[in-house]
Amino acid sequence: MNIIRVSTRRVLLPKFLEISYSQRVPPRFFKLLAERFRFRYTTYTGMSDPALDLLSKTFASAMLLNADPDQVVSAIQRNLPVLTPEQEAQQTEILALSEAFPSSASKLNAALAGKKFILGTDKPSISDLITYSRVRQTVVEMWSPEEYKSNANIILWADRVQKSDIFKSHKPDESTFISTAALGNNEKKAKKEKGPKPQPAKKEAAPITPALVDLRVGFIQKAVKHPDADSLYVSTIDMGDPTGPRTVCSGLVKHIPLEDMQQRHVIVVANLKPVTMRGIKSEAMVLCAANEEKVELTIPPPGSKAGDKVFFEGFDGTPEPQLNPKKKIFETLQPNFTTNEKLEVVFKTDEGERPLINREGKIVLAPSLVNAEVR
Repeated sequence: MNIIRVSTRRVLLPKFLEISYSQRVPPRFFKLLAERFRFRYTTYTGMSDPALDLLSKTFASAMLLNADPDQVVSAIQRNLPVLTPEQEAQQTEILALSEAFPSSASKLNAALAGKKFILGTDKPSISDLITYSRVRQTVVEMWSPEEYKSNANIILWADRVQKSDIFKSHKPDESTFISTAALGNNEKKAKKEKGPKPQPAKKEAAPITPALVDLRVGFIQKAVKHPDADSLYVSTIDMGDPTGPRTVCSGLVKHIPLEDMQQRHVIVVANLKPVTMRGIKSEAMVLCAANEEKVELTIPPPGSKAGDKVFFEGFDGTPEPQLNPKKKIFETLQPNFTTNEKLEVVFKTDEGERPLINREGKIVLAPSLVNAEVR
């Protein structure tokens, strides 16, 4: 069987992704598939293969005449598992093995040990479909019973691909399937044999941005001195929670008079892990501007009410329900919280300052401290 490697200047669509009833996908679609699924294409000459035609029919509903290539690819991707970066790297290796099939049969068989599908996914990926299209004819037409038995992982994997839900829109012609009958008693044995346990894919850590911090307007209903700590106030603050106000301990006794801690709006950090301070659980933190000589409460935008969200411009995301102290998210971000010459509370980035604003774009301010730390 001859194999033609397609030039990198011209990318052809594999036969199994062609439409069998004379419709053709726009040429721009070829390159788009190569970029999205990150593999090179080969094609077989002189091949009339019902299994490949079956795969084209699987995606036929997405490949409408004159369909937008991006929409076609998106429709196909909805039927495929999302791959991790590690799986995408492994996909390149697997497709290289399938290109070299049948000489690579033993390596491919070893790579499939202990796996349901080729990349350890729960359903077939694009690499399962491409690899299946490359091996099917050789296995069906050329392999001996001994080759079936010595490559049992390939046979059992192919059987799962053939019978998978990805073909539910077009009932397969089972006469074209790679049969497991030649395995005989070895089929059960092959299923029981355990290959190396696939390692769980490492989840990429989400980038640390101010969007993870739950910054809100709070209203101090009342504040008193902590009964067992001279430096702490204990405040009851409405933050818009359906469960009611929270208790917050703040080390502000030496900096702000008790009368200034009553019946006023402030900015709070609402998703820190609660901590017990001298016997009283503190469920948030009041945000202040500070330098070596002075500490002052930040000022919410005019018209604010308890529970209003504020965020640094460009970082309006969904905050974490509770920041994990081990990840030190707030500790990483807080050194870049500051005030500027205009008394605006800002987050410093490499691209410049991002002011702390509400939905209307109104800015949180400090009363008097410029270029001060905000904490």
